[in-house]
Amino acid sequence: MKKTLFMSLICAAIVCAFGLATLYAADAPADGLKMEATKNPVVFNHSAHKKYDCKECHHTWDGAGAIQKCSDKGCHDNMDKKDKSVHAYYKAMHGKGKLSTCVSCHKDVAKAMDKDAKKALTSCKKSKCHP
Repeated sequence: MKKTLFMSLICAAIVCAFGLATLYAADAPADGLKMEATKNPVVFNHSAHKKYDCKECHHTWDGAGAIQKCSDKGCHDNMDKKDKSVHAYYKAMHGKGKLSTCVSCHKDVAKAMDKDAKKALTSCKKSKCHP
């Protein structure tokens, strides 16, 4: 009897965990989100990034509250390209190195692609990011 109850509780916990993940994923903005904080806007599609945890980009999100945009006050709200601080919007998107940024992730993913696909994912102009 105790074993059955224990297994039922484990199964219920697993179902709830997947249910909550689905609930949060359903709240993702529609594709075609235009990130216009810089001179060359980027079109971002959440569906193309659904295999990643939201917290990889929204690193200050607690998993429950509202998700703020990258450029919101107090996050990456400095639009000066020369700024190298943690508040620099350009650095948060284009930084290379150990930090997870758009460019660093795209370069990592592109390693396994053919030449044309790699160019579409990592080029600055006429790419998937900057059409």
